[in-house]
Amino acid sequence: MSWLTRRPATWAIRMAGIVVLAVLMVRLDLGQVSEALLGADPLLVAIAVALIVPLIYIKTVRWQRILKTQSVDFGTWPALLAYFGSLFVGFITPGRLGEFVRAIHVNRDCGLSHPRAFSTVLTDRLFDLYLLLPIAGAALIGLAANRGEALSLAGLAVLAVVPLVLLLNGSSFKCIRGALERATAGRLRRLAPVAGWLEDVRSGIRALNLAVIAAAVVLTLAAYALFFGQAYMLAVAVGLEISYFQLVLVLALSSLASLLPISISGLGTREAVIVGYLGVHGVQAESALAFSLLVFATFYVGGGLIGVFAWWLKPVPLARPGMAARSATSGS
Repeated sequence: MSWLTRRPATWAIRMAGIVVLAVLMVRLDLGQVSEALLGADPLLVAIAVALIVPLIYIKTVRWQRILKTQSVDFGTWPALLAYFGSLFVGFITPGRLGEFVRAIHVNRDCGLSHPRAFSTVLTDRLFDLYLLLPIAGAALIGLAANRGEALSLAGLAVLAVVPLVLLLNGSSFKCIRGALERATAGRLRRLAPVAGWLEDVRSGIRALNLAVIAAAVVLTLAAYALFFGQAYMLAVAVGLEISYFQLVLVLALSSLASLLPISISGLGTREAVIVGYLGVHGVQAESALAFSLLVFATFYVGGGLIGVFAWWLKPVPLARPGMAARSATSGS
């Protein structure tokens, strides 16, 4: 597959997070970290792992609602397998390549174009992003030393919305497309399809209606209520002294940090944020690291292992690129 042939430099960048994790481990008492992990309540950990299935099911239902705006009725079973399969690919590859797996499934199973298929995945992830942004912003503002820093951080949070606004606004998108067409008329001819691709992605996002947006917001809130509940179980399992409110703030912040393209599955970046943030609130670094590693083991390793089974049942059909579109509703 293409991600296996990436240039060494790309892989080196992705290893930066691993280096950060290694530095943390060298500086901390690994005996205490191991003791906390080995002493974790197995029942609470098992419940948290089991709840991954309903968590992903809720997100799958949200994705199905978005797909229906593209006149695609993707059955529950194949959609759930595609979602879990994307977790597996995302776990074993650098970056967020797992998200492309879902788009490929929709393209191959339902005949939706690649840009339109990807627009449904992008839209699905945007609901997550724009829920995490204000929570993470609140976490950063809480750490701000003064009012000026707080206002600066609030400004950055607002700027995060700008790219989406520019994409959806007709006038600004016309300018963007014109700039792309002029750029690709010269030496950047290889980027010529980008303008058309952006148009399809934009159309896919604009196809959302108020009812779908409202349903997606409710499902997103439900998914994150479950996610934070699972994480709180893990915190209790390792004896972490932290309030539920603090946990929500640090998980939102670490989730955004894990999106940075300098790690694999967020390893290192997530741990650095959790250890640093909780340290400010008086939590011992070893306990914070143990909790962060347990979060990784539960949601990434646990979700990835379930994804292995899903991938075995429904792999990406790369060997048959010319296959005809077929209905995916049989698994409903």
